[in-house]
Formats: sequence, structure tokens, C-alpha cells
Amino acid sequence: MLRAAQSGTPRPAGGTAVTKTTATDRRRRPLVALLTAQYLSAFGNAITIVTVPLYVLHTTGSTTTTGLAGFLGALPLIFAGAVGGVLVDRFGGRRLSVLSDLSAGVLVVLIPLLDATTGLPIPLLFALLFTRTVVATPATAARMTLLKPVIEDAGARLESVNSWYQAAPRLGLVVGAPLAGLLIAASGSAVGMYVDAATFLVAAALVAFAVPVAEPRKRGGGAAAGPGFFGQLREGMALVRTMPVIGAMTAFVVVTNFLDDAFTPLFLPVYAQEVLDSSAALGWFLGAVGVGAIVGTLLYGPASRTFLSNRRYTLFGCFAVVAVLRMMLYFEPGAIGVTVICFLVGVAGGPLNPMLSTVMLERVPEELRGRVFGLTGAMALTSAPLGVLSAGLLVDLAGLRVPMLCFSLVYLVLIAVSWRWPSLRAMDERPGADDGRDQPAVPEQGPATAPDTDPETRSGEGAGVR
Repeated sequence: MLRAAQSGTPRPAGGTAVTKTTATDRRRRPLVALLTAQYLSAFGNAITIVTVPLYVLHTTGSTTTTGLAGFLGALPLIFAGAVGGVLVDRFGGRRLSVLSDLSAGVLVVLIPLLDATTGLPIPLLFALLFTRTVVATPATAARMTLLKPVIEDAGARLESVNSWYQAAPRLGLVVGAPLAGLLIAASGSAVGMYVDAATFLVAAALVAFAVPVAEPRKRGGGAAAGPGFFGQLREGMALVRTMPVIGAMTAFVVVTNFLDDAFTPLFLPVYAQEVLDSSAALGWFLGAVGVGAIVGTLLYGPASRTFLSNRRYTLFGCFAVVAVLRMMLYFEPGAIGVTVICFLVGVAGGPLNPMLSTVMLERVPEELRGRVFGLTGAMALTSAPLGVLSAGLLVDLAGLRVPMLCFSLVYLVLIAVSWRWPSLRAMDERPGADDGRDQPAVPEQGPATAPDTDPETRSGEGAGVR
């Protein structure tokens, strides 16, 4: 009894468990902060999609000016991602994410402030919208480079977190766009611009204060300086060419983006107007696609443990289901039938982005992630406008039903052609379990010579990230 009294106050029986819980929560805080910043950014982008056209139309009263503003706001997406990815690798993902969001927030808030005070000439408005996209785009690649380290620190599964991360743009559009419309109707478009700016600033603060610094590793122990800006850009291009699995996914997704981006902005509006004679039906179609995509994206996390564990079969299976569902539109089902089809198309396509992003995070070396994600994201946009343009020309020449059927059949042809690609089989090989062919050394003096692989593996887009 005496010795027990001298030993001091006994520790609570649950002390160890409480300590472990606290430590676990502390490790997960950066991941929660990064996911929150991603969702805020997605919500802000949805507000931008709704607010900017209405703001320009209200300010100028010109549909031509509104269209030009939209064009200039989207134009930098083609090159800003690739350039921003190099900057991410040079200066660090955390720094670029914070700087990008802060700059974009300031530029957005300047639009209503200048309009309400000194006035906002149209050329200056165009310059602000153009520059806003330039500075905001690198944040996407920057946050992707931060994702894997915080997932590992939190002890979470890459597939599960990627499903939540990739759901952000879809959820932001489905929830944020209607809320933005209500906000503008109640308070005016200027208020929407202020809310948009606030989402940027809060996202920057979350990454700055809650996500730890994780600068990319320096090659050669930091003894030698790395290549310059264009040398680093060439390194990113070389990796896409020389790593077969990345090249194959890139080629595959570039083709499917060509087909996908004709569906929502062209086929569905024309179908609603010409077949159903109902513009209101388009809202139901788009909402169904968005909700279905959210469901499919979030389901990938748990499903990746079971029936979606084989990534190659998931890639082919999802696109095959999408193709068959879209082919059903040839038979012109009613509004309810099309709405159900749109929902199922969204569900079937939902797992693709998180799955492909997971493969890239596993395969791409840490010091190249920024430029590879930025480069492939920019390349993804090159085929989309061509798809819309081609579909529009075909509809004018042959009507609606035949082009819809043809675009759907191309999915099945693509699956048949790529079924035997050995490169795509590597999607299911975890790093360290293969012979190293998909883990090339980072080139020191410029791009490496591309290996003699199938032509299909040497072109295209990356990871389906839009």
C-alpha cells in the first residue's frame, strides 16, 4: 500500500486510447483542410460559371461582349495548366496553391469594386477575367501534388480519398450553380463576385495554415541545379511519352474527352429542344448527370476494394456502360427515360477520374507531379472543343439520331482496339511490384528518348482530370 501511494497518481485506464485518438486527429487535419479547400474552390468555380456571364451581360447589355468574356476567361486553360505545373515543381505545391488562390481572389474582388467606384472599362474587365484564369489554374495541379503526402500521413486509402477529392467539382456544380442563381436573384451579381472571391481567400488560408510544408525532393541531394523552366517542361512531356501506363491512359482519355464533350453541351440541348420540344427538360437532364456523377465518384472508394478492384476492367467497363446507355437515346425515350439514362451515365462515369488520378499519384515521381498533372490537364482540353464542333457539323448534316449513335459506337471501337494494350494492364501493378519499366529515371539533361512502344501509348491526355 505504501509503495502504491508513493508511485504517484495512476494514469486513467483510457489515457493511451485518448492519446492515440488525439494523434490520429492531428495527422488527419491537413487532409481535412486540403479537402475543404478543394470543395471551396469547386463551389467558387460554380459561382463563377453563373456569375460572370450574368455580371457582364448586366453591365454591358451585349451578348457578344458576354460571349467574348467567356472565351477570354476559358482561353488560358489551354496553356496555364502546363506552365503552372512547372512552377509548382519549381516552388512547391503549397506555396503555389496559396499564391494562386490569393491572386485569383484579389482579381475577382477588383471587378465589382472598380465597377462601383472608378468604373470598369470593357478592356480592363477582359484583362481581369483573363488574368484571373491564368493565376487560378495552377492551384489545381498544386493541390494534387499535396494530396498523396497528406493521405499517407493520415493513414487513409488513396482510392477512398481520391473519390472524395474528385467529387468536389461535380458537387460544386450541382450545389453551387443553383445557389449562385438564387444569390444573384436576391442580391445582384456583384454579391456573387464577392462570394467567389471569399472562397478563394478561405481556401488559400486553409492550405497556408493547416497543410504542412512538403517541398519536392531535390535530385542528387541538391548538389546540382536542375534544368531551367523549359527543361522542366520537357521533362514532364518526356515522362508522359516514356512511361507506358501514363501514355496509354493519356491517349485513351483524349479520345473519350472528344466524345464526352459533345454529349452535355450539344446532344442534350438539341435533344430537349427538337425531340421533346422542352427547354425545361434540359435542366432535368443536366441535374441527373451531375447527381449521378457524384454518386458514382463517391462509390468508387468502397467499390475499389471489391468489384472495381481491377482498374483496367473498371476503365473498359465504365466506358462500355456509358456507350450502351447513350446508344439507347437513338430510340428516343421520353423525358423520364432520358433523365434516368442521364443519371446512370453519370454513375457509370463517376469512378473514372478518381481511379485514373490514383494511378497517376502512384506512378508519377514526386518531383514531376506538378508539371505532369498540369500538362495532362491542359492536354485534356484540346480534344473537347473539337468534339463539340464535329458533333455540331454532323447534326447539321445528318440530324440528331445518327451522330449520337456513331459517337456511342466509337466508345466500343476504342475499347476493342485498346483491349490488348499491354500498357493499360500496368494500371493494376502497384509501384515496386513490377520490373521498373513504368518507373523511369528522371531525365537530368532533357527529355529521354521515347521507347519503341505502340503508337497509341505515345500521345494523348492525362488521367481524365478536367
